[in-house]
Amino acid sequence: MKKGIVLMLVSILVLSSMSVFASNTEMERSIIVFKGGVDEQRKEEIIKKHGGVKIKDLACINAAAVSIPKNSKVKYLEEVLYVEADTIVNVNAKKVKPIPTPSASEVIPWGIEYMGAPSMWNNETDNIKVGIVDTGIDLDHPDLKENIKGSFNAISSRKSGNDDNGHGTHVAGIIGAAKNGIGVVGMVPNADLYAIKVLDSTGNGYISDIIEGIDWAVKNNMDILNMSFGTTTDSQSLHEAIIKASQAGIILLAAAGNNYGGACEYPAKYAEVISVGAIDRSGNITDFSAITGVDTWAPGTRIYSTGIDGGYVEMDGTSMAAPHWVGKESY
Repeated sequence: MKKGIVLMLVSILVLSSMSVFASNTEMERSIIVFKGGVDEQRKEEIIKKHGGVKIKDLACINAAAVSIPKNSKVKYLEEVLYVEADTIVNVNAKKVKPIPTPSASEVIPWGIEYMGAPSMWNNETDNIKVGIVDTGIDLDHPDLKENIKGSFNAISSRKSGNDDNGHGTHVAGIIGAAKNGIGVVGMVPNADLYAIKVLDSTGNGYISDIIEGIDWAVKNNMDILNMSFGTTTDSQSLHEAIIKASQAGIILLAAAGNNYGGACEYPAKYAEVISVGAIDRSGNITDFSAITGVDTWAPGTRIYSTGIDGGYVEMDGTSMAAPHWVGKESY
């Protein structure tokens, strides 16, 4: 009887210590990139054996986003090419000022005028497929809905690419608000817009979601991608996805960053991406814009464009500059 009680107590202590160990194991979100030839079953075995939980596959770079113990030795395995942190990026916008819905006829914002877009509106152009890799787009906005041709949500596959932040909707209006007699008009009023939601309601998102969004853009034959977000952390896996998009013939543009005269952030810094800095109405570089490594410049202060819930907002940032140049590249 006593022996049974002792064994029971020992079992309880062992299970308790295992539970404490498990609860004390610090997990981190990572991207595991496998070598060629490693099949899916073996990938699953590796992740599970090392205490990881798969979040999503990233087939375009032969990888998986996982939650895995911080002290994992998975990077030393023969089948693994490299492991890197699944870091967070954020939008490159500075200020938001709500603007009442225009009661008068359609407004042509100063940035659209500055870039010379009105003189190109009568030119014959094919409908350009523009992927907006961002917080999504307000899919029901009266100034955008006729030009929105599709959406994808990399954060939650069960949801649409509808915008719950406002940043992506503002970017979309700069590129392709319709010439319909209401609100504002964008650089390319007949552009086909695609909402590729990779950033959440706070304007933040994981590298793995961005990679999935870029892969969707490649598979769905986008012509141009706008990426108005940035990070100071280089990501080999993100760069690989961007290289694949560039090789597929997609033109890639990104906001240079709002770091007050610093160097371009990623992904704008990659050679395959056109980096866009911000200028003001006088054509001067704004005080907040990155400078080193910038490829070109476009309006980025007091930019009036579409907002969520069918509204309109004024924003500052290199986030606003990039979509102006996307419009330029579309003609």
